[in-house]
Formats: sequence, structure tokens, C-alpha cells
Amino acid sequence: MSIFTDLKELLLPRCCPVCGKLLMQGEEVVCAFCAIGLPRYRVANIEENPLLRLVWDKADVVRATTFLCYNKFSPYHNLVIDLKFHGNHDLAVRLGQWAALEARRQGFWDEVDALVPVPLTRWRRWQRGYNQAEMLARGMADVTGLPVVNLLRRTKNRKSQTHLSGEERRRNAEGIYHASVPNEWCGKRLVLVDDVMTTGATLANCALALQKADRNAEICIFPLCYAE
Repeated sequence: MSIFTDLKELLLPRCCPVCGKLLMQGEEVVCAFCAIGLPRYRVANIEENPLLRLVWDKADVVRATTFLCYNKFSPYHNLVIDLKFHGNHDLAVRLGQWAALEARRQGFWDEVDALVPVPLTRWRRWQRGYNQAEMLARGMADVTGLPVVNLLRRTKNRKSQTHLSGEERRRNAEGIYHASVPNEWCGKRLVLVDDVMTTGATLANCALALQKADRNAEICIFPLCYAE
């Protein structure tokens, strides 16, 4: 470890976002104990995949997986808060890498062509300085070698989905996503990447927008977390 790194660790100590303990040497974004305890979500076959069932009534999605089970009362909820609101880019990228490695064991990346992050409005992105879904996608790209392509835009700055009910989420997400698919990406298998999936409204509307722009597109979805 360099003198500069030692000084940085002394002046700006890094803490685990889950338990709050100081990170030790070799612990990059979460402590070893919390990393072992990550609440992984095991996606079953297509017939028993709840992520697919949530979006099939609106869009034709061919494949879906996730990495973590989300519970707002769990200390692991802090992972989402940190990457979404506190600008923890390193955490977002590392979680994207871990999620991609887990999905590779399931064969999820077979025949996939690109990663498409769910967009923010320009105003929201300006406020945060980044898009957490894009950071997650870049972590996934590190593992898969797939390109990250921004084919979607969010055109209306409606209220945040965070505190809305299921029906309110569905209404709030309708008609706000639009896609532009260049010829080079037409007919490709695209993976939509987002941070948390609850009702599936956001991902379903993003998938629908892509399919309106390119009826031959094959859409997969990969939220980092799924809230049952």
C-alpha cells in the first residue's frame, strides 16, 4: 500500500455501508462478513420466475434474473442508498461485477449483445452527477465484455417511485420512456439494467419502448435487486 493510500485511509476512512465498521485492507466496498452474508436471490426456471411474470402483461421479455433480495428493513438496504443517492460509484461497479459473475453461472449471458441502463431525466442526472443503473451496467460490462449502450431516454420528470404504491408506480412509469435504436443495434438481444425492481413497472415500460422502436429486439431484464 502506498504512502498516499495510507494517508487517504487515515484522513478519509472507508466504512462498510451495511454494518458501518471500518473496512480493512483488501476489503474494497463492503466488509468480508457482510459480503458473505449478501442476501442472494435464486431465480428458478421460467415458469417460476416472478420477475418475468411481473412484466409479461406489458412487454415480451425473454429472460430475467437478479442478484439480491431487497428488503428496506434490512441493513443491506444501505447498499442501494449508497449507490443511488450517495455517489458511491465504486460500490455500484463492484456490485455490478458480482451480479454479472453470479448470472454467468446461470448461463444468463449466452447470446446477449449489449447492456442498456434504465435512464434518469437530465435534471435528475445533473443533480446526482451520474446514473446508478449505468454504473451497475459498467460493472457488468467489466465481467462480460459487453458494450453499454444508452438507447433509452426519460422524457418526463415525474415523482420518484420510492414511496409509491404498486398501482401508483405503474401509472407513474407509463409513457415516460422512449427509445432510439440505431441500425447497428436492431434485432439484438439487449439486457435492461436497473437498481431495484418492485412492481416491474419501470422495466416493463423500458422494454415496451425498445420494442416499439425495434420490433425485432429481444429484451432481457437484470435489476440488481428484487423486492418481493
